[in-house]
Amino acid sequence: MKFAVGAIFKNEDAYVLEWLAFHKVVGFSRFLIADNGSTDLTRQILSTLEKHEPITVVDYQDEPDVRPQLGAYNLLTKMCPSDVDAIAFIDADEFIAPMGGASSVVPKLTELFSDADVGGLALNWACFGSAGHRFWEDGLVIERFLKRSLNKFSVNQHYKAVVRPGYVDHWTTPHHATLKRGRYINALGQELDFREGRKDSLSKTVVWDHLRVNHYVVKSFEEFVLRKSPKGSASKAGRVKHKKYFELHDKNNEVCDAMLTLVPAVKAEIARLEALIAPVVDSVDPEPTWRQWLHNLKSGLKRG
Repeated sequence: MKFAVGAIFKNEDAYVLEWLAFHKVVGFSRFLIADNGSTDLTRQILSTLEKHEPITVVDYQDEPDVRPQLGAYNLLTKMCPSDVDAIAFIDADEFIAPMGGASSVVPKLTELFSDADVGGLALNWACFGSAGHRFWEDGLVIERFLKRSLNKFSVNQHYKAVVRPGYVDHWTTPHHATLKRGRYINALGQELDFREGRKDSLSKTVVWDHLRVNHYVVKSFEEFVLRKSPKGSASKAGRVKHKKYFELHDKNNEVCDAMLTLVPAVKAEIARLEALIAPVVDSVDPEPTWRQWLHNLKSGLKRG
């Protein structure tokens, strides 16, 4: 079976290559991405890679008083190629991780979607904290942040959906698509048990067996302040992600280094992608604009 990833991006130039490389390494063969008016190098990177890689990029602009995420998901679902069996919709800070020592998601996804009655698969979050990092440092997200919340952390009841495109009626929330037919299961192949009153985003139990979504929700404090907080929410108008949001999600209860085994392959894939985009990116900006901005800010502070 063939599996795709769909997402909406805005100003993710510092992370987009790792996100793409990781999901290519674990077996996803198609990417559909809506760019929501990025002002950094995200759009240039994606446009260049689209010429060489199985990536489809569309522009999806904001509309007055309408949050863009659901509209983008509905559009990308309709655009999904007919040879794709199922598509997962996640964010740029989320990584669909194979568990139990597996290096690919394809065998388990193929097994779970071998039942034609399955229209959707719910993969629970595993929220990772800052691991005490105050500032951005070199290295991959999956190797810098190795501490996560406990399974029982209530926020992990959120799930992200992998769906058969032809079964989808519409996206109800960024976590859940209403299906025209078929049923939802969890990563164990069991009927999805929703939390009472939340049949559009939360499961009753958290399942991390076989597959899950590693959610690097805050990263370092510096990255949270400069990257995440200013963007607000793509799904809820007026939502502010500041101090309380950081403190709620900065959970570092257990060391979890399972993704380190994938780092060499991910870095090799990043190097290959970087070679494809280097001429274009170098002609626009020699380094991601937010890092240059940060460098200028620090230099200004040192000068008083």
